[in-house]
Amino acid sequence: MSDGNRINIGSIGDANHINIAQNQAPERTSIQFVIDPRSVERVSRGSVIKGAVAFFLALPALALSVMSILADALGILSYFNVESRILAYLIMAVAMGGVMLCNGKRKMATASIAPDQARFIDGRWVERDESGDYLLYRNTAPCNYENCHGTVRIQMPPPREQHNHDLIGVCDIGGRQHTYRVDFNGVGERQHFDWRPLEQNKP
Repeated sequence: MSDGNRINIGSIGDANHINIAQNQAPERTSIQFVIDPRSVERVSRGSVIKGAVAFFLALPALALSVMSILADALGILSYFNVESRILAYLIMAVAMGGVMLCNGKRKMATASIAPDQARFIDGRWVERDESGDYLLYRNTAPCNYENCHGTVRIQMPPPREQHNHDLIGVCDIGGRQHTYRVDFNGVGERQHFDWRPLEQNKP
C-alpha cells in the first residue's frame, strides 16, 4: 500500500513492513519572468524626440571632426595655415558623447511599437501609453540551477544562436553556465548555447 510518496511493503498482520521513501517530484527546470518593479521607468515622448534629434545632429559633427583630425594628420590643414586640432578633438568628444548618450532614445523614437505591445530595446522592454509616453522595464526571474541564488535577466542571444532564438536568459552569477531559452509567455527553460564567435568554425 502507498501513502503519498511513501510505499509500505509487507504484511500488515505480521508487522513485517519495509518503508521506502520516494521523492517523485520532478526537477524544476522552468522559470517565470516577471517585471522587476525597481526597473520601471517612464520617459516622456518629448524627451525621446529631443534625444533622437540630438543623436542625428551629433553624427555630422562627429564625421566633420574625424575628417579634420585626418586632414591634420596628413598635413593638409597646416598647408592652409589652419590650426584646428584642439577644436576638432573637442568637437569629436562632444559628438561621441551625444551619440552614445542619445542612441537609446533614437532607437525608441525609430522603433514601431504597437499599442499593448512591447519591444525589447537595449536590455529593457519598451511600451507606449495612450499619451505616447514610453514605459521601460526589465523582466527577471530567480535562477533555479542547483545552489544558485542569482537573478536571470533577458538579453539578446549570441551570434551563433540568433537564427534559433530571439531572446535568452542569463544568470548574473552563473553566467553562461546558467542560461535559459525564453518563450513569448515569459517562461524560461534551461538550455546551453554556443557562445563561440562566428569566425570560429565548428569542429
